[in-house]
Amino acid sequence: MQSFIQNVLDSLKSKDIDITQVHYIVPSRRVGLFLNKAIARSQEQPIFEPKTSSIEEFIQELSKLHILPDLDILPYFYTAYCHVEPEDKRDSFDAFIGWAPTILKDFNEIDRYLVDTKEFFNYLGNFKALDTTSHWSLEANPTQMITQYLDFWKKLSKYYEALKEVLTTNQIAYQGLAYRIAFAKANLKEKPTAEKPIVFLGLNALNTAEAEIIQLLLQKGNTHIYWDADSYFVDRPYHEAGKFIREHRDKWSYYQNNPLELLGTNYENEKNIHIISSTGNLGIVQAASTYLSQLSEAELLETAVVLADEQLLLPLLSAIPDNVKAFNITMGLSMDQLPLASFFTDLFKLHREYTSEGFYYKNVIRVLESSFASMLSADEVAYSLKKIRSENLIYVNLEQLDSKDSSFLDSLLKPIQDPKEILLLASEILVELKQVLINQPKSQLELEQLLAMTEIQNELQQLVNENKGIKDLRTLTFLLRQLLPLKKLDFIGEPIQGLQLMGLLETRALDYKNVLMLSVNEGVLPAGKSFSSYIPYEMKKQFDLPTYTEKDSVYAYHFYRLLHRCQSATFIYNSESDTLGGGEKSRFLLQLETDQVLTHQLKHTSYYHKINPVEQTLIEIKKEEPYFKRLKQVAEKGFSPSALTSYVRNPLEFFANKILSVSDLEEVEEDIALNTMGSIIHEALDQLYQGYQKRILTLEDFKIIEKQIPSELDIAYKKCYLSKSLPVGKNKIIYEVSLHYVKKMIASDKQLVQSGKELIIESVEQDLATVIEVPNVGSVRLHGKVDRVDQLDGVLRIIDYKSGSVTQRNVAIDNDYSVLKNDYERSKAFQVLMYAYLYLKNYPTRDIEAGIISFKNFNAGFISFALKSGYKFEPKTIDQEVMDHFEVQLIQLIQELFNPELPLLEKAV
Repeated sequence: MQSFIQNVLDSLKSKDIDITQVHYIVPSRRVGLFLNKAIARSQEQPIFEPKTSSIEEFIQELSKLHILPDLDILPYFYTAYCHVEPEDKRDSFDAFIGWAPTILKDFNEIDRYLVDTKEFFNYLGNFKALDTTSHWSLEANPTQMITQYLDFWKKLSKYYEALKEVLTTNQIAYQGLAYRIAFAKANLKEKPTAEKPIVFLGLNALNTAEAEIIQLLLQKGNTHIYWDADSYFVDRPYHEAGKFIREHRDKWSYYQNNPLELLGTNYENEKNIHIISSTGNLGIVQAASTYLSQLSEAELLETAVVLADEQLLLPLLSAIPDNVKAFNITMGLSMDQLPLASFFTDLFKLHREYTSEGFYYKNVIRVLESSFASMLSADEVAYSLKKIRSENLIYVNLEQLDSKDSSFLDSLLKPIQDPKEILLLASEILVELKQVLINQPKSQLELEQLLAMTEIQNELQQLVNENKGIKDLRTLTFLLRQLLPLKKLDFIGEPIQGLQLMGLLETRALDYKNVLMLSVNEGVLPAGKSFSSYIPYEMKKQFDLPTYTEKDSVYAYHFYRLLHRCQSATFIYNSESDTLGGGEKSRFLLQLETDQVLTHQLKHTSYYHKINPVEQTLIEIKKEEPYFKRLKQVAEKGFSPSALTSYVRNPLEFFANKILSVSDLEEVEEDIALNTMGSIIHEALDQLYQGYQKRILTLEDFKIIEKQIPSELDIAYKKCYLSKSLPVGKNKIIYEVSLHYVKKMIASDKQLVQSGKELIIESVEQDLATVIEVPNVGSVRLHGKVDRVDQLDGVLRIIDYKSGSVTQRNVAIDNDYSVLKNDYERSKAFQVLMYAYLYLKNYPTRDIEAGIISFKNFNAGFISFALKSGYKFEPKTIDQEVMDHFEVQLIQLIQELFNPELPLLEKAV
């Protein structure tokens, strides 16, 4: 079965037209490439390449104007806008670009469809006025806002005319304006008979300007047009795939005497159609990979993979099976999906959000953690990141980082608000990155990114230089975000060899034996309703402008056109119903199922991608000589209660922290963490009681202490929370909670004194240490810091403050002391017993009490160490018997640490 392009060439030959002397107008440059290949294949000797133009290039040539993208038109539009609006009433450029792109799209639309602008804008103004009167305000006297709103719509025609004048004066145009002017010139132009024949091929949905221009050329002769259509769709009035070609056939006067060229009957030939449902994008990609892996090398050469959702390109590339030796990508990769774009977007955001306090730390970290920042100054970047985290810098200034000989950081963290200055900085960074990357192997992709980013930077520079309205970084960032998706990195490859990966529009006029289409879901294919227009639906219908229904018909044509000449087609859709665009298969697939052609073999399957369960294998570490060497060093410095309980919780945690000295990644503490709040409370209570140790506290003492609470808490806050900023937001709440806890603790102690009890603070934050002899190990040092030691009516108490919630069960055991070294839930009991053990080793005395005061469970008061008695826990005095039991467990725990026969076994925490 011949391709559409070959059929066109055969038809031209049958009309005695020299196919090498024709001006071809094609839907895209890619079609022109395959067309020229087919022409070259038909010739026996070398020839000059025939003139081939895309439809837009043809219109540009006809209009004699240079078509610019909409983004480049915006500065000209603003100039035209300023010609209409007086200075005191006009919007700033950053406000202007909020609404101008949509207006420009609407201008494009009305020009492409040759709408009478005078009638249209008059109608639009009246429509908006009617809408405003009925919905906004029923008052006879409209508000100033309504008046300005109506005035805007009535001035649109002036904006349009002013823009048209500015652009034509500069010999440039947006696409729609070029179409309107090209039509005007084609309408006046007498076509010379000696000119080369013009052949249009593969077109479908034509706007009014295109349709009128083509009809004019057809009437003047020496012009031909070939439709890539199938009679199955054209002859069925209900089928949207043939909507536009039916309209051309029925409305064009040319077809009253001439038939439609190349109306085929290929769709009804035998085809194998396979519809696959899969879950999620991962499932879609895996299903596609499975399909491709089953094709031979010859079949792969005749296969096209069509991505309805082009975001699947990168996942698909990572899943290409090994049997695919060569493939070609036609769609390109937009810059907004690449790391360099994120780096510069973050750079702009860094400066845009700069305040008088400095650069927000998250913005600084995001820029510095980029691989591109490390390329420029790795040591300074690492040093700065460490300093930001260690000093808890919420707002960062260059002076705080104290960077020396770092031109990169000096330029990066110099506050910039002028768009020209930040573009200069971007330019300098791009040059420096090029100098680094050009000497590195395998850096082609990064260099391609640099080239594309340099082009974007140059475009932004030109926009800024030509438009005085771009005065701030907010506007510049908006323009950057608009440019990034438009700039694509083209993949380098052989476009006519190997497996073809393409978007739906790239398939126009091309034919493949096998078609594989991904993401064939409703909302993706077709894309659904779009509201990026200020023109109401009713007005679009009134002036024959395209609505979303026409756009759906365009998708339908492209979808079914792929089936004209293929032999097999496989469609994969996402059946996952809890995602956007998932669950509902495209209506086109439903049409294939309900409107079956007898010769088509339709098959449905579900693909379930294999997910291997992650089996959590607990790590086992054998104790070797380096372990014991480091453990002895730790033993010489001393084991703390927290170190030993960390081993009880998870031996691997102890191994990482104490043996390997690997700590968790330190992050900036923007909001006060719970452990920091605990430190603030501990520090404040320590300082409040420092001057009142070893004497009986009186009510007069508490009067003084209560007055000192705010100032001591402020000092503790600044000491424990490394930040120069005052507590605000969440930190203010945490500060107030800390103040509440401190006041409650002081009030509780005061209440004890008021009730007649004798309270003596023996010590606060007391460091204690001792050395014990462990059999088979030797001397081991133990140490700890006791929050508070006091006497209440002569009873000595060891008290540990906890800012978290603690209950009696956490500070008790069930008469079995072995749980202290086996059950982490009893870690609080272990800690208070070890504090008591340390104290008694230093100050042998009578029986004492040991326990916890929990600020989150303050009503429980002093929670003493307890033993289970029946169904309850009874407080237990720390006597020699308790200490002997504890010492046995302590020694066994230390022996376990030193036992070479017992590996370190990870616990599932």
